[in-house]
Amino acid sequence: MTRLILSLTTIPPRFSAVGDNLSHLLEQSAEIDAINLYVARKYKRFEYDLADLPKVPDGVNLRIVDNDLGPATKVLPAAKEYRGQDVHILFCDDDKLYDSTWAQRFLDSALEHPDCCICEEGGHLDAPHYANDGWQSARTPRAGFIEKDFAYRLKRAASLGKWKPSKASAAGYVDILEGWGGVLVKPDFFDDTCFEIPDVLWTVDDVWLSGCLERRGIPIWLNTEKKVRASGHKVNLREESLAKLIHEGHGRVEANRACIEYFRNTYGIWKN
Repeated sequence: MTRLILSLTTIPPRFSAVGDNLSHLLEQSAEIDAINLYVARKYKRFEYDLADLPKVPDGVNLRIVDNDLGPATKVLPAAKEYRGQDVHILFCDDDKLYDSTWAQRFLDSALEHPDCCICEEGGHLDAPHYANDGWQSARTPRAGFIEKDFAYRLKRAASLGKWKPSKASAAGYVDILEGWGGVLVKPDFFDDTCFEIPDVLWTVDDVWLSGCLERRGIPIWLNTEKKVRASGHKVNLREESLAKLIHEGHGRVEANRACIEYFRNTYGIWKN
C-alpha cells in the first residue's frame, strides 16, 4: 500500500507560528504515515540559534537538513529521503490552513491520474506573472480559469475582499504548480539535477519544480473536485514572504521569467 507523507518547511521568523499549521495537518481524514517539517541548519536570508528550533506537536517529525534550497526545501529533502519507496509526498506551505479532507482529495485524484503531479492551485505559462508570451502546452484538456472581469471585481469590492473564490473553473493540465494549495508527487519525480538550483532561481520554487517535472515529461494535473480553498494563517506572516523579495535585482515576476528562460535555454522545454 502506498504510504502518504506530508512535507513542509518554514523559516526562523515563523518558528513560533508554524505549530498552528501543523496541528491542522494532524486533523486530516486521510491515513497519513508521517508529517515532516524540514528546517535548514543555515538559511540564506536568516540566522537563528539551534536552541530556538520550532516546537512541533506530537505526531510531527522535525528534520534538520544541511542545505537551504529556498522554499523548495518543502519537498526536495523529502524526495531524497523517500527515493525508491512506494510513497506519495503531499507538500504545502507553512502559512496556510488546510481543511480536514484536503489530503484525501489528492489521493482520490491520484487514483484517476496515477502518473501525474497533482495540485489544487496552478497556472499556465502564458499568464501575466509567468512568461506572458502566448506559449501553450499541447496537453489537453487544459485547466480553465475564471476571468477577473468587472463583475468579478465588483463582487470582490462589495464583499470588502472577503469573497475570494478559487481562480480555477475547470480541472485539467497546467504548466505551473502553485505550492500554496498543496501538491502531491512521487519521490522519484525529482532526480539529482533538481537540487542544483542556480542563484536567483531558488526564490521561485513553483516555476523551478514545474520545470523539473516538465523536463522529465511528468504532467501536472489541477484538481477541482470537492475543492476547499486553503485559508490564510491567523498570524500575519507576510513581511517575510518571498513575494516581496528583490534578490539580485529580480522581483517575483522577473525571477519567474528568468527561471522559465533557464529551462528553455538549458533543456529546450516550454517552447515550440
